Amino acid sequence: MELNVKYRDFVLDKFQIQAITELENGHSLVLSAPTGSGKTLVAEYLIEKVLKTDQRIIYTSPIKALSNQKYRDFSRLYGDKVGILTGDVVINRDAQALIVTTEVYRNMAIEDPEAIADVSYVIFDEIHFLGDIERGTVWEESIIFSPHTIRFLALSATIPNCEELARWIESVIDHQVKVISHNQRAVPLAFQFYYNKQVMNFKDLKKKAKGKSEKDFRGRDKRLNKKEGDFRHFDIIKQLRQQDKLPLLYFVFSRALADKLAYDTARHMNMTTPEQKERIEAMVDACIEKYQLQNLETAQKMREELSRGVGRHHAGLLPQLKELVEILFAERVLKVLFVTETFAVGVNMPARSVAYDALKKYDGRTFRSMRSLEFTQISGRAGRRGIDEFGWVIVPHLPGDMSVDELQNLVYGDIEPLESQFDLSFNSVLNLYSGHKTEEVRTILKRNFAQFQANKKLPHLMDKVNRLRADIERVMPRCPEKKNDLDEYMKFHKKKQAMADAMSRQLGQIRGGLYGRHGRHQQQLIEQQMSGAHSDLQEQEKNFICGKCKSRTKCTSKYYQAARLEKKLNYWRGLLEEQQELQLPLYERKLEILRQLGYIDDNGLLARGEIASRIHTEEITVTELYFQGYFHECTPEEINAICLGLVYEHRRRGQNANDDKRPLGKIPERVKSARGFVNSLVRQHPFIKPLDVRLSHLMVAWCDGEDFEEIMKRCDIPEGDLIRSFRQTIDLIRQMRDAIKDQSLREKMLTCLDMLNRDIVLATELRD
Repeated sequence: MELNVKYRDFVLDKFQIQAITELENGHSLVLSAPTGSGKTLVAEYLIEKVLKTDQRIIYTSPIKALSNQKYRDFSRLYGDKVGILTGDVVINRDAQALIVTTEVYRNMAIEDPEAIADVSYVIFDEIHFLGDIERGTVWEESIIFSPHTIRFLALSATIPNCEELARWIESVIDHQVKVISHNQRAVPLAFQFYYNKQVMNFKDLKKKAKGKSEKDFRGRDKRLNKKEGDFRHFDIIKQLRQQDKLPLLYFVFSRALADKLAYDTARHMNMTTPEQKERIEAMVDACIEKYQLQNLETAQKMREELSRGVGRHHAGLLPQLKELVEILFAERVLKVLFVTETFAVGVNMPARSVAYDALKKYDGRTFRSMRSLEFTQISGRAGRRGIDEFGWVIVPHLPGDMSVDELQNLVYGDIEPLESQFDLSFNSVLNLYSGHKTEEVRTILKRNFAQFQANKKLPHLMDKVNRLRADIERVMPRCPEKKNDLDEYMKFHKKKQAMADAMSRQLGQIRGGLYGRHGRHQQQLIEQQMSGAHSDLQEQEKNFICGKCKSRTKCTSKYYQAARLEKKLNYWRGLLEEQQELQLPLYERKLEILRQLGYIDDNGLLARGEIASRIHTEEITVTELYFQGYFHECTPEEINAICLGLVYEHRRRGQNANDDKRPLGKIPERVKSARGFVNSLVRQHPFIKPLDVRLSHLMVAWCDGEDFEEIMKRCDIPEGDLIRSFRQTIDLIRQMRDAIKDQSLREKMLTCLDMLNRDIVLATELRD
């Protein structure tokens, strides 16, 4: 069919036209293209196409912030045909176009497939999150458990194995999946390197850094390098400003550092005109007034910074303040924005330049160098289509962290292929066990991307096993006689050999310890005894058919050779069997744990299993607390405090592993009791995490009606972290309410939600 090359006043690129053509033909599609190249335009075309029918479409994203942004964008375009469902936010859940987090869609696909029976397409934004070590399983399960009637549009940053990903999806859903891989950026990137207080090209960097090694930056030199790092951002901003390469997104891997650098930069630089300053201050004041943030220190600090053209954006900020920063940046009145890498996930706000403060990050487990896929996605924010000729990317060379060769490989080398991180949760195991027969489970477990990738190794492993089998067949002794007793003879031969070796060692020890005439006499007696034993063994050997054969020495040698090959065969055969069913052993281990805990029996789910199969956050702990009676006995405030303890993840500041775990206020007695009960579970089961009650007093105060500003005075955690934890608590309580059948307890859960979901915690920014 013919397509207009224009859509919504945008002239479509060739890859966008190809993508839309495939969607018009009813195919599923994996679309891999650089960040900022216009993948979302293809998604919008598909949404508009589906909205003209009587079917529904679901748009999934990896993070709630992106879901919120897409809801705002699509609501402006399509009005009340759009809804959002993210756990803590529910607006128009039966809408024709529903925006959800990927976790929410996975839960719908597993627990209530009827609810998505009329969905024609699911859009997976940022599908390369499938390789995320913490959350990648969610993407795989979303695809595995989807009805086969659904088609997919999978959007990804540039990944080299998008064809492999498409073939896997195709193997799961049994229909054709097309691939469009577009590698050309609309705005080309130009890389420059910061080294020794200067920004330069890579050729000059190699000259200046020649002969320098990591050793040169230890001790005194490394301390000087660290001191220089305190002012690195000043040098980069000044030089980019002189070259008219602002606005700049300055990426850091620490919220605290983003705050510090924004504060320092605003104190030393003023980058706004009087008109811009007036506009910014008016917008900030309106936001502060609207959400009553007058006494919040962060809001006042940000007012000063923003008025000077400097901003910061990270998960520790209030959602309302983050949204304000996004609006100001989109209006081009901010010149420098210090951001963490979450800004690179889907938020479509490019700048003329992108700079990195460092190339090492903490990934929740350890400090490591950036991966090339991460680097490519963040760098892709440089360059605004239709505005900039180039997108400038400033990369620091910190020799103590990375050599020039490693830096070159990161910036100019190939991107790593996407790899599966599939891992079954207890919730998934329960739903598999209850909803499928054993053979169906085996089939489903073979459908994951990890197994698909492992299957590529199978021909090689099979070939190795077959070669070893052939080698064993070749070297095994061939007996010309009609019958033999080789196996029995070899058992005897091994015993004979072991006895001969033992006698030889014993004789050697005797010879070393007996001296003189008397010693020689003793030695002769022992040698005679051993000779007699050896003769007895030779006589016994004649009782075997093979023992009397002239070829026995040759056959014995071949037998031992075959045995060595058999050991190798067992190793490779075990590897082959392991690769053929990677997830089955894990599934069976978790089933056994659930059986021991009383969640399942041979007939299906027991009462505990029924509850846990509907909970997706700390499902075992929640279920045990429920059956121990805590939710029945506790007040709504105490239930909220316990649930907050289940979802809250304390961010350590500094390197002290024993960071203060003491609560900052009084803990209710029943919450203390719940902590003790959960700790007893932790001692028994390593997969259960302790109940963190350090914020219990804040939750109780909030539920009692205390203002947010007063709450913040009683703690030292970022406002955004507290809001997010409260919203995660809302999500968990909604899961619990939907999982239980006790009507009085369900009503108590509604009271919990009413107490918690108010004022600034309520996701008001979505409604405005």
